[in-house]
Amino acid sequence: MKDRTELLPGVHLTAVQTEKFKTGCFSVNLLRPLSRAEASANALIPSVLLRGSEQYPDIQSISARLDELYGASLGTLVRKKGEVQFVGFYADYLEDAFAGEPVFAPMTEFLAQILLHPLPEDGHFQTDAAEGEKVNLANAIEARLNDKRSYAISQMLKTMCREEIYGVPRLGELEDLDALDEKNLYAHYRRILESSQVEIFYMGRQTPEQAGELFRAALRGLPRGAAVPVGTQVVPRAGAVRELTESLDVTQGKLSLGFRTGCTVKDPDYPALVVMNTVYGGGITSKLFRRVREEQSLCYYASSSVEKFKGVMVVSSGIEFSDCEKAKTEILRQLDECRAGNITDEELDAAKRYLVSDLRAATDSPGRLDDYYMGQIMEGLDGTPAELAERIAAVTKDEAARAAARVSLDTVYFLKGAEA
Repeated sequence: MKDRTELLPGVHLTAVQTEKFKTGCFSVNLLRPLSRAEASANALIPSVLLRGSEQYPDIQSISARLDELYGASLGTLVRKKGEVQFVGFYADYLEDAFAGEPVFAPMTEFLAQILLHPLPEDGHFQTDAAEGEKVNLANAIEARLNDKRSYAISQMLKTMCREEIYGVPRLGELEDLDALDEKNLYAHYRRILESSQVEIFYMGRQTPEQAGELFRAALRGLPRGAAVPVGTQVVPRAGAVRELTESLDVTQGKLSLGFRTGCTVKDPDYPALVVMNTVYGGGITSKLFRRVREEQSLCYYASSSVEKFKGVMVVSSGIEFSDCEKAKTEILRQLDECRAGNITDEELDAAKRYLVSDLRAATDSPGRLDDYYMGQIMEGLDGTPAELAERIAAVTKDEAARAAARVSLDTVYFLKGAEA
């Protein structure tokens, strides 16, 4: 049973009471409009906060406190859903019933200490903490750029969404880190504490009322002002196809295609879109895997995925430089097959079984449930994974074909070798 309530102005708790797990979990999320101006700063703040607080001034004392709480964990969160950036913390811990003493209440107090009481240094973040975490974030961003598959998708989305904020990466851009220091980062931290919608997700054995009382008490010092609105601009259909070719020192070509689906998680046709995407390129039974990769050997890999909040579908493939046009033609032809309803019973059944199984597996993972419900909350939706699984299981071949018919090609990006 899921329960949602407002604890403080602009601070909501979604609580799922369950005795299914020996551990409980919660996340605290500050919701920010995705923007180039603050994406890197937002991504940096949780890591800096986790370097020390007034009560726990260093990583050693933080680790020691978590060890005292039966090996509980507290980690940073940076998520991108549509054009909304979620930043905050995720915690899991041994349930009180198995520890023989309170653990959940001390964990809420510990979270509040980390979130609200950073270790001060002349009215700003500690210089060493800010600079150290800037290096770590830069390394994470560079790792994304060095993974050419991720790089190609990122470049494609930047081209596709060049007039939309969705092109901003989850962690921001490397060059934007240079302008951040311990002073302006602290000022931004204070600003987002006051102006962000705050969403808390809790799953455990406490009742929603009990959990709410503890979170309300722990966060009573949270500054509150008018929350900045968040949302996502959805483009229902592509215009003229955009094409971009880039040359780098790579040995394998990367072909990424971006599509507008005309459908988001709010749309009644969303289950049909998910099934269609899985038939098309969502696994080893898909058309892209079996027809393009296995039968025709045009790709080293080929898959498709849907971003359910933005209404975007991405095809990612690795190819020989000389096979770009052949691979693109065949990738698009397989989508036409879906549009025409040329989907075998085997393909449809395999796709639905995979999706239903995956949703069932999600109910056994507190972390995945946290992520699922955060998306539902952002979109004002109420459905559970089990309810979505039922809708997916009922999708027909004709419904999948109609979902495919709504998909339109927007952008083609090809990364080739410098000498190709």
